[in-house]
Amino acid sequence: MKILATTISTCLALFLLCGGCSKEEPPPPPKKKFKVVKPIDKSEPEKAKTKVAAEEQKPEIEAKEGAEGKTAALEPEPSRAPEADSSRKEPGVEELAGYYMAKKGENLSSIATRADVYKDSLKWPILYRLNMDRLSTVPEAKDFPETELPEGLRLKIVSADEKKENLEKRLDNLWVVNVISDTTHKEINPTAIRLMKNGYPVYIARARVKGKDWLRLRVGFFKSRTEANIEGKKIMAMVNLTDSWVAKVEEKEFKEFGGY
Repeated sequence: MKILATTISTCLALFLLCGGCSKEEPPPPPKKKFKVVKPIDKSEPEKAKTKVAAEEQKPEIEAKEGAEGKTAALEPEPSRAPEADSSRKEPGVEELAGYYMAKKGENLSSIATRADVYKDSLKWPILYRLNMDRLSTVPEAKDFPETELPEGLRLKIVSADEKKENLEKRLDNLWVVNVISDTTHKEINPTAIRLMKNGYPVYIARARVKGKDWLRLRVGFFKSRTEANIEGKKIMAMVNLTDSWVAKVEEKEFKEFGGY
């Protein structure tokens, strides 16, 4: 029995020894399966939430913007001061109503001829009568209406509205004094200036008698023949003439000169 027990013990020892010396490595432990965890992107839910909130607020914002738009449309824009335009020039005196600024080389006759003044060179006495104080520095001569005026001289003119008003005031004043009838300006111009300096409203009218053209220097307008005769005698004594006469003018002549 002892031998058997010894034999079994020896065999068991050898078996354990061989197993400990074996080069075979024990099988590797089973690999653990790692679970890939995807990080939660909080921005996506937040974005979705923000988008939902925006969609929910959109009607409110649009309504607010619409109300503000209507309010802005009702409220007038604040006035802005006009910007200075360097290309525009300040208006000249000639652009003011009732005045004309003489340009280089102009005279009373040429100014009276202008379409924006009187359209007739014979109406120069109207300019002279209204501007005697301004014309006092211009040398007088028999051809004074053709004498060149200082450039920039400001002259008063009768506007269309003033002419209309004057015609209405003198509607029944159709009598005039015919001072001189002549075919030239030689005696008419100086006589006209002399009468205007003494306060008489003169004018020069054209007339055609028996195929001949005449210039008539006249003073008017008077309400009656009697009044015209009285002034006619004063005028004849002043200018040393004896052939003056009075006349009642036609409507056409009155409308042409009665407004000045």
